[in-house]
Amino acid sequence: MALVGFLAIAAVQLIPHAGNQTRASSSTASSASSSLSLTQTSSATLKATSSATRPSPPTLCSAPTPLQQAVNSQVLSSDRSRAPYYDEQLWLGFQQNFTSSLSYNVTVLAQNDSFGYGPVYLLNGLSDKGYWYQTGVAWNFPTGVGSLFNAGFRFVYEVWDTSTRASVYPLVGATVPQRFNANDGDKVLLSLTVAGGQIAMQAADWNTGAQARASFNSYGAAQFLGFKDAVSPFPSSLLTEWYHVLPYFCTERPVAYSNTLVSMATAWMHIDEWNLTGVPLQQRFNSSDSRQCCILETGYQGFGFNDPAALQSLSANGTTVYADANEFLTM
Repeated sequence: MALVGFLAIAAVQLIPHAGNQTRASSSTASSASSSLSLTQTSSATLKATSSATRPSPPTLCSAPTPLQQAVNSQVLSSDRSRAPYYDEQLWLGFQQNFTSSLSYNVTVLAQNDSFGYGPVYLLNGLSDKGYWYQTGVAWNFPTGVGSLFNAGFRFVYEVWDTSTRASVYPLVGATVPQRFNANDGDKVLLSLTVAGGQIAMQAADWNTGAQARASFNSYGAAQFLGFKDAVSPFPSSLLTEWYHVLPYFCTERPVAYSNTLVSMATAWMHIDEWNLTGVPLQQRFNSSDSRQCCILETGYQGFGFNDPAALQSLSANGTTVYADANEFLTM
């Protein structure tokens, strides 16, 4: 099953804002409480539950090979700054459609590499009007400028027009993402909801009570499309994304996305890593720019969940992701 071009995904385009950024060598700041209120939706019925007990924890990462370590050493010995030019993306894509709302829990982890950069945990929805909505929580997420990152947990969101492959919200000049009052290991509900001519992009922490929300025009959309109706480079999906200084990176802490109310019959998984060295921020994830993508790309591997509790896996570059009918596990 072919996709049109490469995945045009940057998670969020973050604009630098003085006083709210930290350089890669600095320590992280503690997160503060969100002042936004979250409108109650049907997604709030998805209660926080623990992941199913496994006979043994799955292996998510293996150490870099000698060749990969040599590449990392070459990157470290280069003259360039310690900016995170390598973007690893771990995907679970939905096959089925979701009418009016889409929601998943995720365990948010305060984990970062030795340069301070952390991941973003995202829920994505492709509307039946061709707009792609993202909501998530990030830890120490890069600003896209030099070696700066936004310290602590942050609520992030973005909307893309898939016909032009352009980000349309927030508008250019937006401030850095707002702080989000989460703790390491908290379970956070991510949700996308169609109501009143808008699509609400929301996050709610089950442990601290922190809530955050942003809304954008739905353009008359009624549902979020899975691959069965829309094979798109902007898929309705779950995504753990992580920018790094080094092209080969691994961490052992598992992140679990879960929805106990929806059991998937089928899904697809995908792993890729982009090399954005020398690519201007505005041109990143544009398939016409030959300088980027990919250190690796697995293709889109389909999986069936005949046994709903049996984990299916996909591996590349020393990283493995797992999924069953209700969960998606990444590093």
